[in-house]
Parts: sequence; structure tokens; C-alpha cells
Amino acid sequence: MAERQYRKLQGMELAFVSGVLEENSSERAIGYSVTFRMSLDFTHFVHMANQYIGDYLNNPLNAIRPELEGLAYHYSYNYLFGAAGSIGNSLVLFEVFTNPLYYMTEWSAGTLQRRYGKPEFAVVDGKLQVTSRMDFRRKDKRPMLIDDLPIIQFGWALNLMQGHEFSFPLIAPATAVVLGYAEEDFVAVEDTRMRRGTRYMVGRELQFGAINPKQIWTAG
Repeated sequence: MAERQYRKLQGMELAFVSGVLEENSSERAIGYSVTFRMSLDFTHFVHMANQYIGDYLNNPLNAIRPELEGLAYHYSYNYLFGAAGSIGNSLVLFEVFTNPLYYMTEWSAGTLQRRYGKPEFAVVDGKLQVTSRMDFRRKDKRPMLIDDLPIIQFGWALNLMQGHEFSFPLIAPATAVVLGYAEEDFVAVEDTRMRRGTRYMVGRELQFGAINPKQIWTAG
């Protein structure tokens, strides 16, 4: 599979607001709730989008998928449909993909299982604020310990997808570019590879209670 095209977008930012780490003894799990604010410079967004998909916001068959690692997991993607041709600012764009029904809340598979909560979105001072939750539990049913928590990355990226005319069989829209706040090169944080500038926290260094802003690191 070809590697996706990723570009850092000027004016796209992710800022930590608050968070808390909690024990969920009924499920032998540990979870965190966090609030972040996501910025998007709409002028730069339109300029970059049109470089990869001409007239991107005016074609109802084009689609978008938010990629919010550590915050929320979108099931699939959203077509622009009726919003196409009338998306004139970031706030209207946000409305395309922020319905909580689009987001998964099931446990993942694997040795260390994860479950996202339904995100709560709000617009605050022109920025998209998200409050979200992630729980962790062990497959072997042993109680989860703070020392078991991994390095947790926080994503804010938009996957821009080019649509196709309706036909049978249907052809799904295809990724043209992913725009994000992090840089385009990678760095290593312990044994985890992530893009430079990515916000993250080291799970094993947390304590139950409030998450301190100093515990949110920036890669690189």
C-alpha cells in the first residue's frame, strides 16, 4: 500500500486545556478524560485542499475524515453532500464531522485493549474544543495498573478524500492528502515513532487525579 501524503498545515494547532486520570474498578480498567482545543486557519486549509483536489469544498461527493488519535475514533468518513458549496469558514466545516454518532465506543482487540468514549465537541473562541475519554484494560483480565499505560499520542488531522461519480459497483472516495498540526518528519520517543511536534503523554508517569499541563509533551 502506498504511503499516504501528509502535509503540515499552517494555522492548524492542538492545545491542551485539562484532563484527569481515573480508575474504573468495575471493568478492571484505567481511563483518562481530556479536553483539547483545535485550531484551523480556513484560508490556508482551502488553499492546501485545492492543491490536491480541485474545488474541493464545492463537490458533494468529496469527503473528509477527522483523525483524532488519543481523542476519538471516527468510524469512516463524511461526504460533503449538502454542505458542498456553502462551507465558507471553519465552523461550517466542523459541522460536517462532529456529530457524536459518527464515533466508535467499542473495545479494541489485542493484549492491551482500548475504548474511546463519545467525544463532546463545542466551538470556543472560534476553535473546535473536544472533550473525550479513553479507557484501557488488559486482555488477560488482570487489573490494569498505571505502569501498564503506554505512550499516548494526541492527533488533530483532516483526511481529505476525492469522491467519484456514483456508479455500480460503488467506488469509495480515496485519500488525496492528510493535513495536520504536526511536522512532516518523524522522531522516536522511546520505542514509539511519531511526527515531530506531536503532543503526547507518557502513561506510566501519570497519577490518578488531574493531568498537569507539564505532563503533555511535544515530540522532538
